[in-house]
Amino acid sequence: MEKRLQALLIAQGALVLLAGFAAGMPYASTVLASLAPDAPATVGEQLRAWHMAHLEGVLNGMLMIAGAAAGGALTLSRGQQRAVYWGLVVAGWTNIVASTVSAMTGGRGTGITGFDWNTFDFLVFMAGIAGAVAAAIALAMGGLRTARGG
Repeated sequence: MEKRLQALLIAQGALVLLAGFAAGMPYASTVLASLAPDAPATVGEQLRAWHMAHLEGVLNGMLMIAGAAAGGALTLSRGQQRAVYWGLVVAGWTNIVASTVSAMTGGRGTGITGFDWNTFDFLVFMAGIAGAVAAAIALAMGGLRTARGG
């Protein structure tokens, strides 16, 4: 993978990781709120949503950094390099954005439900899935090519 793309992917991954850390703050507040004896019954749903947002940022940021490291060790065509870079950038940012919006609005992003935040989250998550799949396919192809000595 071209050094510039690799460095940019690491930087983007670190930013998504930091966004995940930031989502950990409302998660911690919700954990504390859930421990109160008079906590509302809905606090469990908020807890789940903020936990997901926190993990989406942390895990996607690490995935982006790992993808950059793997890409540097593989023989990738220019198109595969772009697929890894853009696929992981799209996956990382869409997942942290959609999961944070879900936590803030009470949606889950599991389907199209009209002109609302839940539909927005669903569409953004779908873009992230497409990006992750494209990057994984490009990495797999590069791994096989490199293993064959190409």
